[in-house]
Amino acid sequence: MLPKMLLIRQNRPANKPVGDMRETIQKTLQNIQFDPTVLRGRKVGIAVGSRGISRMVEIVSNVVKVVRDAGGQPVIFAAMGCHGDGNAAGQREMLRSLGIYEEAVGAPVETCAETTQYGVTESGIPVYGNTLPLGYDAVILINRVKMHTDFEDVTESGLLKLLAIGVGNPTGCKNVHSNALRFGYGRVIRETAAVMLKRLPVVAGFMLTENWKHELDRVEAVLPENFVEREIDLLQAVKDQAVKLPVSKADALIIGEIGKNISGTGMDTKVVGRIRIIGQKEPETPAIGRIVVLDITEASHGNAIGIGLADYSTMAVHDKINIHATSLNAYSSMAPEQGCLPCFMLDDREALNAAVETVGLEDPSKAHVLYIQDTNSLEYLAVSEALYEDALREDPSIEKVGEPFELQFDERGSLLQRWKGKKLVNL
Repeated sequence: MLPKMLLIRQNRPANKPVGDMRETIQKTLQNIQFDPTVLRGRKVGIAVGSRGISRMVEIVSNVVKVVRDAGGQPVIFAAMGCHGDGNAAGQREMLRSLGIYEEAVGAPVETCAETTQYGVTESGIPVYGNTLPLGYDAVILINRVKMHTDFEDVTESGLLKLLAIGVGNPTGCKNVHSNALRFGYGRVIRETAAVMLKRLPVVAGFMLTENWKHELDRVEAVLPENFVEREIDLLQAVKDQAVKLPVSKADALIIGEIGKNISGTGMDTKVVGRIRIIGQKEPETPAIGRIVVLDITEASHGNAIGIGLADYSTMAVHDKINIHATSLNAYSSMAPEQGCLPCFMLDDREALNAAVETVGLEDPSKAHVLYIQDTNSLEYLAVSEALYEDALREDPSIEKVGEPFELQFDERGSLLQRWKGKKLVNL
């Protein structure tokens, strides 16, 4: 028997979102005394990755305008490693699903999965990169600075990773991950990015950050010589204001959907407390007994990387999985465990019941359960009544929203209470 649930809200301070995008970008370029004449008469490649980032279309279209106003010829190019099924058509499809296409951003989009060797790092590691940017006169990078799902270091996910793994294309992506098992992710990414910066005509980058509600709270232009220093500072700022699940232990976690536009591993490993990569220490918290995945985002195009972190899912999810894309991603990132398949139950009802019935509870109706939209959406959550009473009732940062309710299913066993934005609605 499933426990009763209730809706809660995490009330924690959040950085103020960015206001007018055009004004913000112009101001940050002025702050670094960027010389727009370096763009005049030049073909300028703007690197965009595969992540769903707050206001990304708005950011990219404004950077395109900066280039065009300076007399340059802007071109968007895909920098997403092995994502997009490891081919040019898939990369274009991935960008389009994120809203990045010519009519939306005002510049043509170029994709290419071919690589060439850029050089060798100081540790003797070969560096491979996309052939496209070698033909541009100037390159601008755009990416979010955030915690990486697979490791911890002074730099994790940001412009350096966009270069080393994103611009690296499938070959470079696999190469970085393979050598990271020997030398460490942070070191290999920084060394690889350093070689790429020497080879490519990178003139600037835009470092983006989001507050814990995943609202864009910073757009900062940075000159290449300052990439490492600023990425270190911004990553620490992101870590300082990060918010996770409201408890350190639970019997079950229900995830509404996973996807590549949500996290590189489909679900944020630091949120769910599971990494499953050889050589990487597992998080001490949260300790989750069972994880259930109810869907994969459309923007993932069947890439279900991270499904291996779940214990249960459904046949509906099974039928959405592109096995090749998932396996390629898992293989290239040296994380086959993250691409393994969980137990697929017939429907949502079976999957949820299996989760609470396989954690050794005397009374499953008293299970401590959390239900989230995805691992990026942690302001509003549904939690079991027992979890609220036992662990959250006295927490001043937790607001109870509404009264306890029963989970309901249709005749096909599909869960009727689904997340739409920040709201849990009945379908």
